[in-house]
Amino acid sequence: MVFVGVDYGRARTGMAAFLEGVVLPLEPVFGGWAAIEKRLGDLRGKWGDITVILGLPLGASGQATSLSGEVESLADRLSGKGYVVVLQRETGTTLEALEAYPDIPRKGPLDSAAACLILKRHLREP
Repeated sequence: MVFVGVDYGRARTGMAAFLEGVVLPLEPVFGGWAAIEKRLGDLRGKWGDITVILGLPLGASGQATSLSGEVESLADRLSGKGYVVVLQRETGTTLEALEAYPDIPRKGPLDSAAACLILKRHLREP
């Protein structure tokens, strides 16, 4: 089973994969839900069954944000298409990625670095 981390954004979405014990950034997806679904379909075609670890944007105190409902709707849609989807709190991952990689381009690679952190959080939890 391959885990794919997703840092959803309306304009671009970061992606990462857990392969052979290593979390690796993937090319970000530019576009909306259809583009995300296409990429996940491509990955499923390449690797077989995947579990999608979808970052849930919550505020520092755990409150819903403007994107929380959108991400939950995307999770429902992906589940309806046969994906196993796990929501993983993503609070602070973009800032953590920026601190770890201060020179990383912000439009795309930073999102995939954040997806790596989302995936690592999921893998650390019991």
